[in-house]
Amino acid sequence: MFELEDDDASRREKCYTTIAQLSAFIDPKQPPTKRSPFSAILNQPFSHTVEVTLPRDVYTTIENSLASKLQKLSYARLSMSLTSLIDGDFFNTYIKSGNILMISEGRSGLDSVYTLRDGVLRLELGKEDFERTGLEGKPVRTGGKKHAKERYLVELNLRLPSMLHGKKGFQRIEWAFKNVLSQPVTWLFFDLGTELAGVSEDDVSLKGNNPSIISCEPALTIHESVATPSFCDLEISETMSEEMKDLCGEISEWLSMVSLGSQRMSTDDDIDSYLCRYDAPEIGETKALDIVTLKWHGFIPPKWAMQLFITFFRETAPRIAGPQAWFALSASALGKEAIEGKDGYSIMALPPAKSAGAESSTQEDQDAETKDSRRSICWEFVGASVL
Repeated sequence: MFELEDDDASRREKCYTTIAQLSAFIDPKQPPTKRSPFSAILNQPFSHTVEVTLPRDVYTTIENSLASKLQKLSYARLSMSLTSLIDGDFFNTYIKSGNILMISEGRSGLDSVYTLRDGVLRLELGKEDFERTGLEGKPVRTGGKKHAKERYLVELNLRLPSMLHGKKGFQRIEWAFKNVLSQPVTWLFFDLGTELAGVSEDDVSLKGNNPSIISCEPALTIHESVATPSFCDLEISETMSEEMKDLCGEISEWLSMVSLGSQRMSTDDDIDSYLCRYDAPEIGETKALDIVTLKWHGFIPPKWAMQLFITFFRETAPRIAGPQAWFALSASALGKEAIEGKDGYSIMALPPAKSAGAESSTQEDQDAETKDSRRSICWEFVGASVL
């Protein structure tokens, strides 16, 4: 047998798991922002893939309703320089008074990478470019790599009152963009201030930047006869025991293997146990179910992912989709930081736990609301260095 040794990179990989109680009602206009799993969605500014997993019979029940409630998603690919970003109508329309998300091409830790979020322009630069710009910045952690070149991060809040043409500090930024960081780069663009799903095809402010409008449609995949645990029988204790930690890890692994379409998930799989000893998590009675995955691939902002989660949460409520309905949402990070950057997250909304006989309410409405109360498991994945 080969001797497999742990490397430093694998030791830095982490998974933060949080179990939370979800309210029976979540306001889509004012969702929670500071508690899990909502904080995990909002803390990942850029995603390239979002996937929803749920039983086929649940999807069939809510399919028609989803078609009318899910917001269409589109974004733009632009070619523009940093100078164009702070010039003319684009600067006034989208940065000063608007709200947009942008990320440039390039690999964090190796190339110059720019992002724009909440009016803050972040420039990740190599040491030579950073010194030539004359802008203030801070060193980026290298993760202890021996041959990694020193890099710096510059953050510019373009919404400050001082960020105006003619102001002394702003002239310094203009000079750096014209004389040092002058190369046009390709950006992905999403307008958060519009109800037109990210970008409008007749947007005059984008015309001079060679925009390419890209629609993001979900790809539907059906996985037949998947060995599926009975998640309504999952008993979650208040204290996080070792057994519960292991079980959460097994559920996360099960969701990943469903997403990959692994043959080991099929109840008809007859592989020799010497080659693979994988079994589904032991939660209640394991049944053969058809599982549906919906996958969006593109430039996906947290605001859209949040609305997607809330829509599925409301549509899979027990009174609509049945007492055993569940779904899982996962997102993969785009443009993550080179050192210990977030890889993404997975969130599973469990069916209501079977009531354990306690005090029963006399009012039917209160009983129904208790039945709709659900728990969630949130996994946040932090990766090792990509340098």
